[in-house]
Amino acid sequence: MKNSLGIAIQKANNALARDRDQFAKTLGLTGRQVSAINFIADHENERDLFQRDLEHEFNIRKATASSLVTAMVAKNLLIRVPSTTDARYKRLLLTPHARQMAQQIAAFFATSERRMQTLLADQFSLSIQSLQQISQAFTATPTMQHSKKP
Repeated sequence: MKNSLGIAIQKANNALARDRDQFAKTLGLTGRQVSAINFIADHENERDLFQRDLEHEFNIRKATASSLVTAMVAKNLLIRVPSTTDARYKRLLLTPHARQMAQQIAAFFATSERRMQTLLADQFSLSIQSLQQISQAFTATPTMQHSKKP
């Protein structure tokens, strides 16, 4: 396929991930850790956050989220504390060490977002909506489409 949307999305995602990973390396972190810190810092004052929130936000599997959280606890970036409503669930809280980095991380993501807005100009909102539609459609409908016979 000469003009494949899927390949274009994959290339753009790879470029963004490499940019994020390079930044993360300057902090001694991984790209996923930087993204998780940013997400938690943005939402921790709104509600309790749990591992399942990371799974949902980043569209990752339970095992991947578990490995991420375990590594972040080991690196003194996160602590797990019992939920205020159900002690079986563990809330995720940033440590003071991660909180110090959160402002730098937020500034990095804000700069990236501004770069994308500048590049896409009038198409920015439409691009977000289109990518959200694709993500929802392909997340909600597994590859069952491929196994149907005509």
